[in-house]
Amino acid sequence: MIFAQISVGKMENYSYLFADPVSHEGLLIDPAFDHDKILAMIRDGGINLTHIVLTHHHFDHINATAQIKAHTGAEVICHRETAPLLHGGASYDRLIDDGFSFKIGSSIKAICLHTPGHAPGSLCIVVNDMYLVTADTLFIGDCGRADLPGSDPAALFASLQRLKSLPDHLIVCPGHNYGPVPTRSLGEEKRSNRTLLAANLEEFYKLP
Repeated sequence: MIFAQISVGKMENYSYLFADPVSHEGLLIDPAFDHDKILAMIRDGGINLTHIVLTHHHFDHINATAQIKAHTGAEVICHRETAPLLHGGASYDRLIDDGFSFKIGSSIKAICLHTPGHAPGSLCIVVNDMYLVTADTLFIGDCGRADLPGSDPAALFASLQRLKSLPDHLIVCPGHNYGPVPTRSLGEEKRSNRTLLAANLEEFYKLP
């Protein structure tokens, strides 16, 4: 499987690119800011981009969607609670619910988990039981903000508990480069991330 963590923009965002090594069909998650850079990686890798997943509606995760779609024709997927909040030219082709899964080529399976809290339609994506793209739900060493319009701290805590139930071997791929390392295993996050260590909602609320 081809995997790329792409650093984009001045907000230390990450976009993610996955592709089947045989068919070269590809998946892009959260296209933002540097569409020329992303398109160059797609072109240079000989990738046929078939799917784009938007993890949530915030501008810094979707603002290159229209440009990427125009050049690739890829299907844009988002959670149905994200759809009415899209802006900046971003649009969708398919609305999904929790548990939606799809294949890229013959070797890649992606499963979308609805993890609200940071945003109503927030998604995390498990790719091939190997990578866990968490966007702004879970960072390395922290979690996303829950004080923005549409955010819900209780829902975010519940979503973090759901992520804690996933296997330790998954590699956490966050939406921003805010931690000491770009990626880390979910097992290590469970042992060290203060937001995952909160035993209950009361403790979570007390975190600075």
